[in-house]
Amino acid sequence: MKGIIAIVLSMFLLFTIPVTKSTYAKDGSQEVLNNLENFQKSLSGWMKNFDTLSSQFDTLQKNVNESLAPLSGISKEIKGMQERLDSVLPRVMAIERSASVAEIGATLTSFNETLAVLKKLLSDLTKRVEDQEVKTAVLEKRYQEAQRPLEPIKKAIDDLSRLVTEKLGEQEKKMAAVEEGMKTRVQSFEDQMKTLGDLQKQVKKLEKGVPPPTGTVTAGAVQAQPPVGTETVKIVEGTETAKVVEEERAPTPEEEGFEELGDDFYLRNVKLLPFGSSSQIRGEIKNVSDRDQSIVRFAIKIYNASDILLFTQDFAIKTFKKGEIRTFNEIISGYAPVDIAKYEIVPKGRY
Repeated sequence: MKGIIAIVLSMFLLFTIPVTKSTYAKDGSQEVLNNLENFQKSLSGWMKNFDTLSSQFDTLQKNVNESLAPLSGISKEIKGMQERLDSVLPRVMAIERSASVAEIGATLTSFNETLAVLKKLLSDLTKRVEDQEVKTAVLEKRYQEAQRPLEPIKKAIDDLSRLVTEKLGEQEKKMAAVEEGMKTRVQSFEDQMKTLGDLQKQVKKLEKGVPPPTGTVTAGAVQAQPPVGTETVKIVEGTETAKVVEEERAPTPEEEGFEELGDDFYLRNVKLLPFGSSSQIRGEIKNVSDRDQSIVRFAIKIYNASDILLFTQDFAIKTFKKGEIRTFNEIISGYAPVDIAKYEIVPKGRY
């Protein structure tokens, strides 16, 4: 652009200057020179305007290039969308080939008919619900009206129930007092029985362990039957005294640490131990009867802190010879040691 403007200006000067000089020489008119000077000034202003316009064109071109940059990205996205459309079109064509417009229309018609049936059913159900709500409201109103005459009866029933509850509470207190008295009497009876049992044990111990009497007897006199566990009294003729010698005897079960169970059986070393969430009871039993036993049955009774029987478990010892000591170990399922306040082992029979 600048080159074109420079060429035009040069040509204008070449043709204008000679004409101006000749005109000045001929006419000597100052007006022509003034016009020429004005034209030069105007031309200089045009040149400046052309330069400004050129810079504006450069700026505009730069802005256009910057504006076109996002368009290139958009064109890429459009191209990607075009590719996706190209991939979707075969699928649409396949769907069109698989189902005709008539079939789609028939499907929509069937769906509309089904929807109409569902709408009708829903409308009927809504109407029934509304009718039921009305009936329920009427019934509630009638029920409330029917309850009004029953209010005095209900109050009387409540008063009677409260009175009966109070009476029952008083009866329970009386029964508890009676039960407590019975427990006290039973405990006293058990203490008396225990004392009696201790006396019986002491009597048996005395019967088994008392040494024979010593003293003087007449020669030839009849000697009384000595107690069990002693030897016969020897009488020496020609003397007035007889010396009694006590033979060696076996220790009694009590001396061995046993306690009497009854029925010629004794018990010792009984321990209550935990066994997981249950308990185990083990100990030793001695047969002090005068014969062997084929089978001997025993029972373990478990009591709580209120002296209520919780559980009974039987066990047996086979081939229990006389004088023999046998051990036992029984598991009490479902009861931990903390649940057991008292236990008792009793014989149940022998065969």
